[in-house]
Amino acid sequence: MLESLPALMLTLPVLVPVALLVVAPTAAYLAFMGYLLFWLGVSLSLAFRQAKQYRTMKRYRGIDWQQRLAQLSDPYARIHHLVDRPDLTRSEVEELHALNAWVHSGAEVPAPDDVHHLIVIPVYSEGSEIIEQSLDAILAADHPHDRLMVCLTFEGRSPVWGETEIAGITAQYAHRFGRFLATRHPDGLPGEGRVKGANISWGAQLARQDLHRDGISDEQVIVSAFDSDTRPSPHYFQVLTYTYLTNPDRDVDSYQPVLLFHNNAWEVPSASRLVGYIASMWTLVDSTRPERLRIFSSHALGMKALVGVNYWSTNVIPDDSRQYWRMYYGSDGRAKTVPLHLPVYLDAVHSHSWWSTMREQYRQIRRWSYGVIDFPYLMEQNVLNDRIPWRAKALQTFRQLTQFHLWATVPLLLLTLRPLASYLQPIVTHSSLMLSELAGMANIAVLVIAPLSLVISAVVALSLLPARPVDRPKSSWIKMVGEFAGLPLVGPIFFCLPAIDAQLRLLTQRYLGFRVTVKERTQVAHRVH
Repeated sequence: MLESLPALMLTLPVLVPVALLVVAPTAAYLAFMGYLLFWLGVSLSLAFRQAKQYRTMKRYRGIDWQQRLAQLSDPYARIHHLVDRPDLTRSEVEELHALNAWVHSGAEVPAPDDVHHLIVIPVYSEGSEIIEQSLDAILAADHPHDRLMVCLTFEGRSPVWGETEIAGITAQYAHRFGRFLATRHPDGLPGEGRVKGANISWGAQLARQDLHRDGISDEQVIVSAFDSDTRPSPHYFQVLTYTYLTNPDRDVDSYQPVLLFHNNAWEVPSASRLVGYIASMWTLVDSTRPERLRIFSSHALGMKALVGVNYWSTNVIPDDSRQYWRMYYGSDGRAKTVPLHLPVYLDAVHSHSWWSTMREQYRQIRRWSYGVIDFPYLMEQNVLNDRIPWRAKALQTFRQLTQFHLWATVPLLLLTLRPLASYLQPIVTHSSLMLSELAGMANIAVLVIAPLSLVISAVVALSLLPARPVDRPKSSWIKMVGEFAGLPLVGPIFFCLPAIDAQLRLLTQRYLGFRVTVKERTQVAHRVH
């Protein structure tokens, strides 16, 4: 019954407009225009949030994180220096709060030089060039290599990676990290599904055993769960270390970087690039709303927090969102996801042909939107856990359910209600001066807000792109800008339809199996600057 509810709710955006059109055209017009204006206002708010997060990311790139980590060894001198200053910048205010949290962390917190990073990368059918460039990006980060441990965990059923191929990449990279583990996850272990969570849990457990043999405790380890194409920005590990150490709830919290699907942005078809823009922009927005932030794709968490929930779920497809909820309910509501305000870079979907790319893009979004399957889990945990206040549980559940409902409906409704409102306008306003004036003001608002929101989002998205490849003419930027005109179609096709598909599959019990998104490259993806 709970699995069916999201799909049953999809009837409301169909039945309500039809009923209004039949019963009361004037009310229908007012409702349609109100809906359009509301979401235009939301779109403008989201655009400003994107710009705000873009400025925060620029500010974080300009901070000397090595110096900040060094100041944790003698925090009181820095605290006194900041407290005595009347004109603190925003970065200094954040630093002061972090130092105050650090000095009250207790003796069990490791020193910055004792923190080790474990990077777990699951691999199935990805090519060696993707894995190598991800490893190169980790090596390029400004963090001591001797405190980095990479775990490549290959699926035992992989059609690409056999013992010979694994030995080759191990020989190439093992000596360049403090620790390097390449393992094969056996297929068909009891209680496991063929899902990503089973693979990364296997790798993380083996890596933890190696770390314990070297005398490294769980409190000293931060785990980053990366996809095979994830490339961290240069300051990623330093920012993650600082955020982890100065977080009083490090034993239960997770950490979310901004995801930019930009590795191959200059290679992929326009539709795939636009989907990457939308996904990237949404992670920018979520980083400005920590109360709504959830684990998505590449993320990090302390080893102690990870062990506390028995690693990742090994039998569900949305392992990232489910991990958040497992940590939330497992900590009796304490756990939250902390934004890192720095990006990691991933590939946009790209296959061997245009049609194949479009098919893979649809399937990727369908897999993302399949996170709606967490709703029955939330309802179950709401009943079982009586230590979390009902108000908090109700708010979390409402946000989870409405998020996927809006995902499946809003772009499609915006596309259809606008022409319906234009059709109704002369019918309902010809005999009412007040309605005519309201309609005129609404149309002006639409003509102003929609382009403004689009321009802000486009400027932020294009500013974050990697540098233009030397083999692309400067006129390529014209095409990049012009592509944003396709957003009204890309949203319904590549976001609404896959989400509706996922919810209907739950209704009809045609459950999805895990499927690795195809990400091929026609040439070497451009390096992240």
